Amino acid sequence: MQFISIFTWEPGKTGEVMEARAAEKIPDGVRLINEWVDLGSNTVFRLIETDDPAAFLMLSSPWGDLGYKEVHPVMEAKEVLRLLKR
Repeated sequence: MQFISIFTWEPGKTGEVMEARAAEKIPDGVRLINEWVDLGSNTVFRLIETDDPAAFLMLSSPWGDLGYKEVHPVMEAKEVLRLLKR
């Protein structure tokens, strides 16, 4: 399943966040499809894919002390439309 992860941090923590990201190891069982940094704020967006809840939790947990995270399960609109036609 795919997820959009939105992570926002306080302006004073940008250096810490960037260091943590550079050192981060993506767990086995998780595929980081892409990530984007909002150039107008302290927010990063990630599109990830996993069917492994434990790997998903390993990816999410280390960031809690640096900011706020939202995670949303997502699916391409064309796939949703196909499923709804059943």
